[in-house]
Amino acid sequence: MKFLPLKYRNQTYGFLRKLLARTIPDSYKLKTIVNMSTLKTWEKQQTTFPIFATRYEMYDYIQKKYLEKESTDYLEFGVYEGASIDYWCKLNQNTESRFYGFDTFTGLPEAWKNVLSDIPSGTWTTEGNLPKIDDKRITFYKGLFQETIDPFLEEYQPSNKIVIHNDSDLYSSSLYLLTRLDSIIKKNTIVIFDEFSNVMHEFKALEDYCSAYNRKYKVIAATENFYQQVAIIFEN
Repeated sequence: MKFLPLKYRNQTYGFLRKLLARTIPDSYKLKTIVNMSTLKTWEKQQTTFPIFATRYEMYDYIQKKYLEKESTDYLEFGVYEGASIDYWCKLNQNTESRFYGFDTFTGLPEAWKNVLSDIPSGTWTTEGNLPKIDDKRITFYKGLFQETIDPFLEEYQPSNKIVIHNDSDLYSSSLYLLTRLDSIIKKNTIVIFDEFSNVMHEFKALEDYCSAYNRKYKVIAATENFYQQVAIIFEN
């Protein structure tokens, strides 16, 4: 096997680095593009599951198929103006159900990097205002997950089926909440991801969590817009 002399190799590598810097200025975007194939690999590993046109149709299916009229503990991470948690309150009318919403209510704590554009920190703020939802079963926790999950877990006593709704968007937030909630994520716990198709954020956080904690799951539902929303159920 023949190799280029070291001088020419260095010149070639230098040229390639400059070319990449001009064509793909953000290495994060390059990583995202390179890792997009992992979502296709993931898809091939899954068994058959229903696909819905909207997230709300998917919520309806989960309630009817897996929760029925049983009491549920619904934990939502990334509440914003409260559209999803309000929908679930109306969907699940069991008086023993409990709903918990976690959010800074001041927008993204860090920039959310994407291929097409970066969403700056502070986006989706409600200026610190909590959603106005007339349901006494709801409790809101205001602040970073790193500030609110521990106080929640100190008082929380699981007694119902658990649904975790992750709409935090970011890899860091998603990985933190999954690892910190590991003690209450049992067999048959349902987790819904709202931005699953971004391979460097919620998708990657789930894969890394399951790898580190040896967790197994199966997909039970998704939306048709290339898996933007995905619901899973843990098998161990």
